[in-house]
Amino acid sequence: MKKKVMILSLAFLICCGTSHAADKNRIRASFDQGWTFRLCKSHADATEVIRQLGVANPGLSLNQPTAKKTKVTDDTEPEQAQVTASEVTTSKASQASSDKNFRPVTIPHDWSIELPFDPKVGGSAGYLPGGQGIYSKDFTLPAEWQKRMRQGEKITINFDGVYHRATVWLNGHRLGYHMYGYTGFAFDLTPYIIIGGKNRLVVHVDREEQSRWYTGSGIYRHVWLQATNKVHVKEHGIFVSTQNDGTVKVQTEIIGDSNCKISYTILDRLGKKVATATTKSDNGIALLKSNDIGAAATTLQVKNPQLWSTESPTLYTLLTKVYDSKGKLADEVETPFGFREIRFDANTGFYLNGKNMKLKGMCLHQDAGSLGVAVPEEVWLRRLKAMKEIGCNSIRCSHNPPSPEFLNICDSLGLLVLDEAFDKWKSGYYEPFYDENVHQDIADMVLRDRNHPSVIIWSIGNEVQEAWNKDNVGVERAKELNAIVKSIDPIRPTMIACQQGFENKIGDVTDLVGYNYLEPRMINDHKRFPNRKMFVSEAFVYYSGLRENLVRDFVEHNPWHFVEENPFIAGSYVWAGIDYLGESSPWPAKGWCSCPFDMTLKERPQAAFYHPAWNPEKEYLKLVVRDNCFDQAMGTDHWQYPPMADTWDLPYTDSRCVEVRCYTTCDSVQFYFPMWSNPQLPLKPRVTKDYPDHCITIQLPARQGKVLAVGYKDGKEVLRDSLINHGPVADVRMDADYTTLATMKNDYSEIAEISGNIQKNASIRSRKGVLPTSTVSHIRLTLVDKDGLIQQMQPKKFRVEVEGPIRLLGVETGDMRRMESWRTTELKTYFGEGLVRLQSTTKPGIARVKVFVEGFDKPFVKEIVIK
Repeated sequence: MKKKVMILSLAFLICCGTSHAADKNRIRASFDQGWTFRLCKSHADATEVIRQLGVANPGLSLNQPTAKKTKVTDDTEPEQAQVTASEVTTSKASQASSDKNFRPVTIPHDWSIELPFDPKVGGSAGYLPGGQGIYSKDFTLPAEWQKRMRQGEKITINFDGVYHRATVWLNGHRLGYHMYGYTGFAFDLTPYIIIGGKNRLVVHVDREEQSRWYTGSGIYRHVWLQATNKVHVKEHGIFVSTQNDGTVKVQTEIIGDSNCKISYTILDRLGKKVATATTKSDNGIALLKSNDIGAAATTLQVKNPQLWSTESPTLYTLLTKVYDSKGKLADEVETPFGFREIRFDANTGFYLNGKNMKLKGMCLHQDAGSLGVAVPEEVWLRRLKAMKEIGCNSIRCSHNPPSPEFLNICDSLGLLVLDEAFDKWKSGYYEPFYDENVHQDIADMVLRDRNHPSVIIWSIGNEVQEAWNKDNVGVERAKELNAIVKSIDPIRPTMIACQQGFENKIGDVTDLVGYNYLEPRMINDHKRFPNRKMFVSEAFVYYSGLRENLVRDFVEHNPWHFVEENPFIAGSYVWAGIDYLGESSPWPAKGWCSCPFDMTLKERPQAAFYHPAWNPEKEYLKLVVRDNCFDQAMGTDHWQYPPMADTWDLPYTDSRCVEVRCYTTCDSVQFYFPMWSNPQLPLKPRVTKDYPDHCITIQLPARQGKVLAVGYKDGKEVLRDSLINHGPVADVRMDADYTTLATMKNDYSEIAEISGNIQKNASIRSRKGVLPTSTVSHIRLTLVDKDGLIQQMQPKKFRVEVEGPIRLLGVETGDMRRMESWRTTELKTYFGEGLVRLQSTTKPGIARVKVFVEGFDKPFVKEIVIK
């Protein structure tokens, strides 16, 4: 069969994960299309529906916290079904009675985000219920896949993430059960698949329990179908470690039915071979005994490697080829990696490639507003690029392993990642899973993610209650988990994130200690424990605390200053980078709403602090107003910030003054305001260094007119910004990040071999963060006056309609207090803006997006071309 070559984009690289497959050896194909879904009323209802779908005894595995977790993968035998062929067969009537209540869905899918708000559910889940969900998929293998099976190849199904308690059946046979909602799992379909006939997959998801934030519900990450020869690389069986002198150490685990050989080739970002290990080399070949899982190790050398860094995230590719005993190529896997070295010092903090730098971090949850947790890769690319542009260089995955695509994007953009296994241990959501699953779940995270150059820290837990205990329970659990991580990846440091009141002895277990909101304690702990390596794992956005274990003092001193002023603090992670669902303020807020970015990815005024703080070398100047007149959801407790906006449309009166803030990297700023008869007469110049937080503050009367700020460096004007009065809304602007989209992949879209030229182009696009074949478009709606300037203080209702081959993913404005469901098509603008998210389908064509706005007779229209 002639090799197929697929033109790649960053979107393609994102979907591929860390292993790309060559034709006629390993196929890894999308399996996201053609699913149906039904939300059941109860456990009993779910049991009956599954029975109607052809499962004879479904109740055994439903809602069983102590049920056996079965993972049928490379090195385990599939569980034998306890049903006969006659029991699997269902009548057409019973299938029809079940199927008519199912509706088509595309994976990734989150059913909770589709439901109406329910105040009884509580703010932790964003007032959105979970329940019992059932997915069903009927499929027939294509001819090429049937041929492979007849030749003895193995077919597996891989789920990147299901939340949670997932049980899977094929043709009535129970494949297994997976508890944890944040790790992937795979099952072998080979024993039960019908070659040449219709097959039925059934997935039950039991999502009754609530976490302390919005988790979503369902098959919310990608599903893959994979075909491999009997001789193949074990899933996540390649481990690449590097040194900056060009040394590459590779460990490979092989599943084999015969003696086999392995060869390795390293390609640079242009697809050029830069190192090989051949069968003639003693360290380039591994001989494995029949029917064994064999391990091979080798070392390669790359001359003058280009290092992976936050400024230049250069990626290389390891091409691993496995040959069977007859010399036939049996498997081929591509593993992206990078050359970079990290180091933490107890006195001077963090080093990347020998360069001392601060971790300028943001904590992120995995939902994306109206999308719930079923977040397309392009949405994450847009979000992570925004983090990078504000000066952020690191992301803390709070508090669970992220999707594979998330890490691929971080690899490409040069973002450092703190990869976290759990929130709590036996005191929160994870408690029912801990005893049986904790070893496997943390191992799954490390095995999957250990080749990503972006990943620099493994977190074994966040705010674990055991850290408060006087006994050694917490210490022993930490030691146990730390040992598991080190056995799989002895290179990266481990950490645990601790909150106020933690016992110091738990801080001696891991390589690093994360302090949540405890900057004053860090100052004292550095004196008490001079060898401890530490950083701020969670920090308030605006206020600081002043006491060691009582952090809520509401002092207007940004916590970042502790990091700036103390070299031993390696960095800090702001809680949180982007608004997220759940962990809500009091009703009607549906989530956490005090972050630098709202759900639409609009920068809030408080984000202006981070531009000069994290990018002091870049020219920046931003004017905002602090005033209580602004109708904003402010968040809760110490995570709040003063009400601010970047508008001068205020309730005007000379009887009161408002505070105008200018965040800047300029040396000085000259302000102009119509204070006297001559409006051009400036105020006295302000020198930036005389003010804290890189922020010049002045008091001005709330008077109509224009506030102008002119920034100077070395005596020369470099920037200016203004706040002015706006007229009434006269027009609506529709700005789309993409007006041309690619069609979505059909099932069995093969992930083909990457040739040199294709990899060169893909790598270049990857580094630039460009998506020429995006499947998602964001359209930002902006209310403007006759001069084309945004009018933030005159909200308008708007409604969205779409025509053609496109899906409306969601409409939102950034206001967490909305009463409309996340699936509504009608909202009111918030501070003059709204956001429409769209996704292509598998069909090409021209789509039209119509926005009907209050006060306008005709809709505003944007065309999207799908190719």
